[in-house]
Amino acid sequence: MVLAALLATAGMGVSGCVTTDTFDKHVADADAKASALSARVDELSSRHAALEGRVNQVAQASQAAQGRADAAYTIAQGKFVSAEVSRESVSFDTGKAALSDEAKATLTALAERLKSENKNVHLEVLGHADYRGNAKYNRQLGRERSANVARFLHEQGVPGSKLQMGSYGEDQANQDAKTAEALAENRRVDVVITQ
Repeated sequence: MVLAALLATAGMGVSGCVTTDTFDKHVADADAKASALSARVDELSSRHAALEGRVNQVAQASQAAQGRADAAYTIAQGKFVSAEVSRESVSFDTGKAALSDEAKATLTALAERLKSENKNVHLEVLGHADYRGNAKYNRQLGRERSANVARFLHEQGVPGSKLQMGSYGEDQANQDAKTAEALAENRRVDVVITQ
């Protein structure tokens, strides 16, 4: 038994020894694996750098697009609020919506001016009334006045798509006084020309 134990111990000692060739082979295998791993790390690093470059390009493009969108929004905001270029007014008799000869002359001159200037403008045709009569009646009277003015301008060659009608009735008086002159000034249609 002792002899068997000695032989087993000796066998382990002999098998535990590594030759130079075996060691060199293990080192060469480890070096090959390390080189392959290093090449893989380099490949992944290169791919990471490429992806990071693409992410930066997308971020820059996104920032540029956001800048353009912000600028467009600012421009669009300005388009929603039109600027008044000029204003013409015509007067009406008490309780009437018919155009006087003087009003027709004023509107004909306005239509001719708009056609000759040929600018991209819009017209807000806003009817008004004095305080006499109830609010509902005055609002309706303002509507009839603005409709008659818009119809007349359209007949003179102003495109209907450029006309927008409305009525304030008695709500936007030019004059608060109750004199005949103040009442006459409040019985009107304002033609507001906007761009």
